[in-house]
Amino acid sequence: MAALQAGAPIAIPLPSPMPYTITGTEAAAVNSAKGRAADQPVGLTVRDIDVVAPYLDVAEEVLPMVRWLGESEMVSLLAPVRPGGPRWLRPATHDGMLFFASIPWIPEFAGILAEFGHLYMSSANLTGSRPTTTAAETRAAFGDRLLVVDGDRLRDGTRPHGSTTMVRMNSCGELAVARSGINNAAFGSDSAAYATDLAKRWSSPADTSR
Repeated sequence: MAALQAGAPIAIPLPSPMPYTITGTEAAAVNSAKGRAADQPVGLTVRDIDVVAPYLDVAEEVLPMVRWLGESEMVSLLAPVRPGGPRWLRPATHDGMLFFASIPWIPEFAGILAEFGHLYMSSANLTGSRPTTTAAETRAAFGDRLLVVDGDRLRDGTRPHGSTTMVRMNSCGELAVARSGINNAAFGSDSAAYATDLAKRWSSPADTSR
């Protein structure tokens, strides 16, 4: 917590099957840790969807779907954002779309995100390299340049891990995969089939935990 309060990014894992992440209060510091331009757009992680809901340019009836996608399906989202929002949205906004995640954190670490409400986040890897999925891999990639929070014992090491799938949503709630990831791995190269599957399961309440 002290490192984050001081503006330094840390490496912390998300729940399985997600990777380790670089997380911080300053978007530029997260980007710099990855070896990329400090002003490159970066993802936002939020305590829950209510943190960003007032700024999303989506129909009111679409918001429950946004919550389900982030908190139950654990995908990252690209959603239209209204102009004039708070400054902390800007590093995660590009071409009118907000890149964010509301994935629940591992319970032992959830208090960190609850304290800040929102943080900037990206997968724990140097640009061009594979995201790290264990504390040892993360330390090997970043050495002593980054504090690594070891959460391996809280994750399922038997599962494949990888970056989240990024799902693009329009104002009406239509879905498309903007970046493939671990969430749609079972669908192979057919990312459209995964988006269709999400939409079908959302429209069938018996198949969703709502």
